[in-house]
Amino acid sequence: MNVIGFVGRQASGKTTAAKFLKNDEIPVVRMGDTVRKETRERGLKETIENIGKVANELRQKNGLDAIAELTIPQIKKKNSDIVIIDGIRGKKEVDRFRKEFGDNFISIAIKSSQKTRFNRIQERKRSDDAASWKQFLKKEKRENSWGLDEAIKKADYKIKNENSLKTFKKEIKTLVEGIK
Repeated sequence: MNVIGFVGRQASGKTTAAKFLKNDEIPVVRMGDTVRKETRERGLKETIENIGKVANELRQKNGLDAIAELTIPQIKKKNSDIVIIDGIRGKKEVDRFRKEFGDNFISIAIKSSQKTRFNRIQERKRSDDAASWKQFLKKEKRENSWGLDEAIKKADYKIKNENSLKTFKKEIKTLVEGIK
C-alpha cells in the first residue's frame, strides 16, 4: 500500500486534492475528521476555537504526532493499493507516517499565498474556518507551532495552488499517477 499525505496550511487545497482523487476511487483519510470526532465526543460544538483547543490538547498530552497515531489504524483498514491522507500539519506527523509506512509514504506539500487562502476561507465558510483576518493569523500561528513549516519544506513533492481549479486538479492527477 502506498500512502500519500497532503501537507499544507489552512485552505491551501489539501481537501480539494483529496476529494478530487477520491472521485478516482482512491480512499481518503482526513486527519481533521479525527479531531472533529474527538471534539464531538467531548460534547463540544465544532467551532474553530473548540477544534483548535482539542487539537492542541491532543498534541500536548500525547506528542506532536498524536493525531497521526490516531489516524494510522484508519489508513490500515483501507483495502487499496493507495490511500490519501488529508491534513498533515507537522513534521512529527510526517515522521510518524514514515516510520509506519517506510518508503511507501510520500508527502506532497500544497502551497498557496495567505491572501489566496484567506479568500478561499471566506468563500467556503466551514465551521472550523477563521471568520476574520485576526482569527486566520491566530490559526496560522497555532499550526506553525506544530512544525508545519518544516513539514512543508521537507515534503517529497511541492505543488503551488494559485491558478484555476482545473489546472490544480491536472497537476495533482499527473503527480499522483507518477507515484502510483
